[in-house]
Amino acid sequence: MNLVYIPPEKSGFARRIAVNKIMISSVLLILLSACAQATAPPPTATPSPIPSTATPTATITLTPSATLTRTPTNTPTATLSPTPTDTATLTITPTEEAPYVTANGEVNCRYGPDADYLYAWGLSEDDTASLEGRNYEGTWLYVQPHDTDWTCWVAASTVTASVDIESVPVVYPVIYVHPSVSNPSGVKATRSGSSVTISWNPAPDAIGLGYLVEARICTGSYLIDVVESTTSTSITLTDKDGCSGDSYGQVRVFDKRGYSAPVKIKWPKP
Repeated sequence: MNLVYIPPEKSGFARRIAVNKIMISSVLLILLSACAQATAPPPTATPSPIPSTATPTATITLTPSATLTRTPTNTPTATLSPTPTDTATLTITPTEEAPYVTANGEVNCRYGPDADYLYAWGLSEDDTASLEGRNYEGTWLYVQPHDTDWTCWVAASTVTASVDIESVPVVYPVIYVHPSVSNPSGVKATRSGSSVTISWNPAPDAIGLGYLVEARICTGSYLIDVVESTTSTSITLTDKDGCSGDSYGQVRVFDKRGYSAPVKIKWPKP
């Protein structure tokens, strides 16, 4: 509201006219403000754009669950199909049958590759044994009978082999030692020309007592392995000069229980 100063020196009539002007201007101001308020837009119109329909659309953007389609990319597990290639090994195994022998009759299986070795096991006709090796000449075969954990030697002429004997590796006899059989004592050897006499002390008496000499001797041009079994306390072998290698030998005691450990012979030079 505007205030109008009325000097006191004005007459009463003039004062009334001035007051009326003031009242009229006040009324006009009130009317104008009311009209302004009437024409002003309702304050509730501004919230109308806020319907936050945009926020639900934010949840739609969260639908990256569609990215779960990556799981099909794991289908490369189909590359694990190489496992069927393992079936190729099945085609190999049937051809890798272990060699074996079949007994042609009653067969003695011995501790070593010679008839002078003790009997270790027996094979009946048509019995089988896995074929583990042979001696150098291929005259004796090292086998494991199907019904025992023992390995022993059979004469090649007494069995039928499932493979060529020459394809079997050469092995050397491993003789089982019985701890109760005493080792030979006093073993010595003397030479007279090409004759080598080996002797030893008598072993304690036992059932089936005997002595086994295993030696490698020279024939004059090459070395050969020999085995001699005896019940005496000495034996003579022929060992000539002229071989590139050295001759040697060993003695064992045996009885019905088995063999002793070997004692090496101090072999006399030619």
